Amino acid sequence: MKKFFLFLILASLTLVSCAEKPDTLSKAQLRAQAVAKAHGIDAFNTLNQIAFTWGVAREGGNFERRWIWNTQEDLVTRIAQKDTVTYNWKALDSVSNEINKGFINDKYWLVAPLQLEWDKESYEVSLEENVVSLGNEEVLDKLTITYGNEGGYTPGDAYDFYIDDTNTVREWVFRRGAAEEASIVSICEDYLSLGGLLIAQRHQRAGQDGYLYLTDIQIE
Repeated sequence: MKKFFLFLILASLTLVSCAEKPDTLSKAQLRAQAVAKAHGIDAFNTLNQIAFTWGVAREGGNFERRWIWNTQEDLVTRIAQKDTVTYNWKALDSVSNEINKGFINDKYWLVAPLQLEWDKESYEVSLEENVVSLGNEEVLDKLTITYGNEGGYTPGDAYDFYIDDTNTVREWVFRRGAAEEASIVSICEDYLSLGGLLIAQRHQRAGQDGYLYLTDIQIE
């Protein structure tokens, strides 16, 4: 009988402990996951290849470079000014490392919301609701990520993602070195749904005529 009552006490304590255990993820972390999911993180994991052209519209002629990214084998091909180079972006040498800086930059413009999942071990995240955005001055929620001071090409930087109630990114802001002032304010436009991904094809710089664009997106 004593053993039976002891079992009941231990079982009750276990249930209370489980009930009182807090969620392991914060509200900001859960929202970051939701944004990555809304933009196709699950679909991306099933892809074999994604190709895209990254370009900047500017006076005197646009600048473009094309990338073919074999996501299964980590192979990247850059095509720029009739020069084609292929390398493994996770096994870099001194030459490919310089090329890879461009790939990391352009890939971020292509799938910035997915970085919320890929980089989750490398940043701190916070969430502010009903904030006026810097670009179109819309009332949106602001998800801020701040990278650590070590690793990567631009350590210590911060990004503010302004997201709507469907978890779609409407604007994102880059702040170099986590400065208070914005370095870049990008308004996400012309969304394309392709292969399960949701991609903004045009990034208008707030207050400027120039813009960045992504074209000829192909997914396998």
